[in-house]
Amino acid sequence: MRPASKVEHLRKLMKEQHIDAYVVPTEDPHQSEYVAEFEHRREFISGFTGSAGTAVVTQQEALLWTDGRYWLQADKELDLSVWRVMKDRLVSTPSVPDYLAHKLPEGAKVAIDPRLLAEATVNKYRESLKHKNQHLYFAKDNLIDKIWGEDRPAPPTSSISTHPVTYSGKSLEDKIHALRKEMKQAGALALVVSALDEVAWILNVRGADIAYNPVVISYVIVGIDYVQFFVDIKKVTTELKTHLGNTVTVLPYEAFFHELSSLDKDNKPVWIDPKSSAAIFDCVSERNRIAETTPIAMSKALKNDVELTGMTNCHLRDAAALIQFIAWLEEELVVKGNQELTEVSVSDVLESYRSKQADFVSLSFSTIAGSGANGAIIHYAPDAKTCAKVEKNKMFLVDSGGQYRDGTTDVTRTLHFGQPTDHEKDCYTRVLLGHLSLGNAVFPRNTTGKDLDLMARMPLWRAGLDYAHGTGHGVGAFLNVHEGPHGITFRHIPNMPPLAPGMTVTNEPGYYETGNFGIRIENVMIVVEAPTKFDNGKYLKFKDLTVVPYENKLIDLSI
Repeated sequence: MRPASKVEHLRKLMKEQHIDAYVVPTEDPHQSEYVAEFEHRREFISGFTGSAGTAVVTQQEALLWTDGRYWLQADKELDLSVWRVMKDRLVSTPSVPDYLAHKLPEGAKVAIDPRLLAEATVNKYRESLKHKNQHLYFAKDNLIDKIWGEDRPAPPTSSISTHPVTYSGKSLEDKIHALRKEMKQAGALALVVSALDEVAWILNVRGADIAYNPVVISYVIVGIDYVQFFVDIKKVTTELKTHLGNTVTVLPYEAFFHELSSLDKDNKPVWIDPKSSAAIFDCVSERNRIAETTPIAMSKALKNDVELTGMTNCHLRDAAALIQFIAWLEEELVVKGNQELTEVSVSDVLESYRSKQADFVSLSFSTIAGSGANGAIIHYAPDAKTCAKVEKNKMFLVDSGGQYRDGTTDVTRTLHFGQPTDHEKDCYTRVLLGHLSLGNAVFPRNTTGKDLDLMARMPLWRAGLDYAHGTGHGVGAFLNVHEGPHGITFRHIPNMPPLAPGMTVTNEPGYYETGNFGIRIENVMIVVEAPTKFDNGKYLKFKDLTVVPYENKLIDLSI
């Protein structure tokens, strides 16, 4: 079905239900950044494959909001006779709720699937729509699923593995015991865990339900004297039962909302993170909700000594694989003069080098391999049918990573195997200077990533250059490659915690010149205590985990 036909079908369904606008987010019921194939609703209706974006369809317009990583990609993938790209996070671009409130008439009906939007996001819609008496409607059935029909993929059936203490550093019993202490202090008799990486972390389990993310589609409810794990029963093995022991009761995934509603009927205070879905909040009356950020995200972000050792070791092995790949690519292009290499074929070679490393499980995301102009597409995804050749005299950006039993990696290097121009060297050197400036920062405790972001941009700003993405994100320990709640960004993110010892975070400034090339340099770093002259213990710094060389021939030492 063509994109235009899908949109027309959606408009017909909307008209039948008197819906003026239908919102299609990227997220799944767990508010995941990356989702399983059967949850690719936004991609299905629009054709846009990027990992971030919101599609909105009215009777007159079809719009896609996405951030600066994907503007070029969206222009390429969307049928622009049907869709319009809204450049999210620009001052000149209104948010989805504000745009709808302005464009739609008085009393308009905006429909969402409440499972797919976080309560905090839904509250923004409510606030924007109330001024013109517009109504936010929780649709009982997902209209995209109706259009998708029998062609919609089946839910994943991958097995669940255990994550032993030799890798996790802490047993699930110890994690739950610590969480219950926090629950008692907050006055909660139950706590909902809906984020998939938080479920995996608290129970020391891993899965493969979402490509590149070792998670299993599930929910957890932690009570004062019980733990319930809601998951596809067919995935439960004897090994998993032994691992969970008497601590955790396994229930069908579909039973989650019923059990949650039962807690409300018993008037038990339930702790729900505002990042959880509006559907979860709708199950618990306001008088019984503790709507605050739960401690799990922060506990997960503060890696223990075992996890940090694992992260260090897997980055060494990962660096060996990437360096082998770079040496191979140089020999192919420079020594052998191979002119048949493509972005996809070299990505496959890089994966083969990684796969030979100990404890390798999978890639941590689809490799971004951009030759020449494709490097300027920030989250470019090469396709075997249309990808470019990798050429000696063009810049080549490769952003890649691996999932290992002892950690997760994410590294970007920009390479050149011929003679770069002075302009390319100038731009690369400024990105490198920003990267080194941030990497060598010493800063006081209680400093957030927002406070440090400009350090990576300053060398670029001096030349009138910049990049339209954040500078760093947290990285999981054999978990999601993008991990919160901390980060390094110019944007205001509510409740972003300060950087603290034990956190892992990337350092990835860049520069992207449309039609010519892209540059990004990325390391994963650990936040550690910084010895200072007065040794007062009040300062922190970064320690690189990534140990892959930079591209010498792109460095201009005169800058």
